[in-house]
Amino acid sequence: MSRTGRNLKRSLLAVLAVIVLGVGALVWFGAWYYPALGLAGIPKDDYRRAMDIAVRGMTASEGLAFEDWDFMKFRQVERGGEAYAWGAARCRARDGSTSFYWVYLEWSKKRGQWLRNFSEELATPDDEIYFTRTSPGQFGRARLALGKILGQLAAHVREARGFGHNPQDLPSPGL
Repeated sequence: MSRTGRNLKRSLLAVLAVIVLGVGALVWFGAWYYPALGLAGIPKDDYRRAMDIAVRGMTASEGLAFEDWDFMKFRQVERGGEAYAWGAARCRARDGSTSFYWVYLEWSKKRGQWLRNFSEELATPDDEIYFTRTSPGQFGRARLALGKILGQLAAHVREARGFGHNPQDLPSPGL
């Protein structure tokens, strides 16, 4: 094999290794690190505090100001030790409009702590596009959905980077 061929092969392997490491880091962040961020040490029965910490970080990373919970539910499964907490938080957007944020947490028996399962701002203006018949078309909708997923990942990274501000010390309105 010529010298150029070896250098090309090494370069391609280096690029492949960087891609694999990048994808692995995203999977680790999304599946292990982020779901538990700031929720360690909160007992199962203190789900309100876990929900409060989760929603404050999530909404701040999206540019929203958490106001209060419109509703919050808790369910503990009789067998198995699982528990779930979910609710809708009322938030204030920068333009002064009211926005709602859905938060869903699960108690991890394996890790012994609360974990973020799913969160999303509800009924955003761009959600309407998914319900129009002809515009923007399937590929346009897929592009918009991928953009939303990547935007949510970026918000999670912003939340993790800004988490050192200790949201646990913030008071909980109405709880």
